[in-house]
Amino acid sequence: MKKRTRTWMMIFGLLLTAGLLFAGGVEEAQAEAADTFKMVMVTNVSGIGDEGFNDAAWMGFERAKAELGAEVAVIESGEQSQYVPNLQAAAEQGYDLIVAVGFLLVDSVREAASQYPDSNFVMIDGVVDAPNVLSVLFKENEAAYLSGIIAALTTQTNKVGFIGGMETPPVIRFESGWKAGVASVDPSIENVISFVGSFGNPGAGKEQAKIMYQQGVDIIQGVAGLTEVGIIEAAKEMGKWVIPCDKDKTEMSEGAQLTSSIKKIDAAVMEAATKAQAGEFVGGILSLGLKEGTVGFPDAARDVVGPEIMKIVDEVIERIISGEIVVPSTRDEYAAFTPPTIL
Repeated sequence: MKKRTRTWMMIFGLLLTAGLLFAGGVEEAQAEAADTFKMVMVTNVSGIGDEGFNDAAWMGFERAKAELGAEVAVIESGEQSQYVPNLQAAAEQGYDLIVAVGFLLVDSVREAASQYPDSNFVMIDGVVDAPNVLSVLFKENEAAYLSGIIAALTTQTNKVGFIGGMETPPVIRFESGWKAGVASVDPSIENVISFVGSFGNPGAGKEQAKIMYQQGVDIIQGVAGLTEVGIIEAAKEMGKWVIPCDKDKTEMSEGAQLTSSIKKIDAAVMEAATKAQAGEFVGGILSLGLKEGTVGFPDAARDVVGPEIMKIVDEVIERIISGEIVVPSTRDEYAAFTPPTIL
């Protein structure tokens, strides 16, 4: 009887030890999960796969995953009415950093940030005045100014074009810089400006681009989100030049890309993630341009454009960084702009 009792006591002891080890393992796993930095991206209606703005931001998330060990996720918005619920869901799920992509989310971020003051938000391309929101703005006008110069020095028809998605402040910055760049080379070049009215309509972008090309435009600057995919398709089909925005689209343009008015959204996302992970997140406005190395053109453009034109562009970059050339960022500033001598 005593032997049987001792046996049960040994079994009980083993089970107790195993239970303690299991509980310890669970607690350790829970602690590790709690320590993992989690960040989520809430897209605008163009969503992932737009080959532009949202994809450029997602590149920053992929970098954060690889370089910071962050747990990353995305919540895609099919329509504007989903912006606030998606941001609220992100806050409720306890993400350490919530990144909202696109000016059209400004009002939604303002609402969500006030409802969840303990959550950290990043507003890309818009300003929300709240202590828990980092508003990231880019000097798209500086990148587009360079593209305008390149286009004006390349055009064979003396007729170039600009197709925007919607008339938001970032798109207006692109437009203003583009027009100033063209005018700085030759004010007599005809510059056709058009807006599709959507960031998510490739068909309309393609139709508008084909009309422009048929009317003699040989280079189009596109600033239109997913709509820009249609502009690129038109350029490929008609053997014309296209200048996309936000990121290098050499591969999808298949030889039709002259240059691109890029802004390194991934770098801004990484900067915000690094600070948030270190507990150093601070709200406010972060303005990024040529001086910070976050706007410009892709390296691929140098091979397409050629050294003579790029020499002019490089000199202009130095003059912008030094403050000698101030690129207009609004239509009023462009109206008052006196083109500098760059040739």
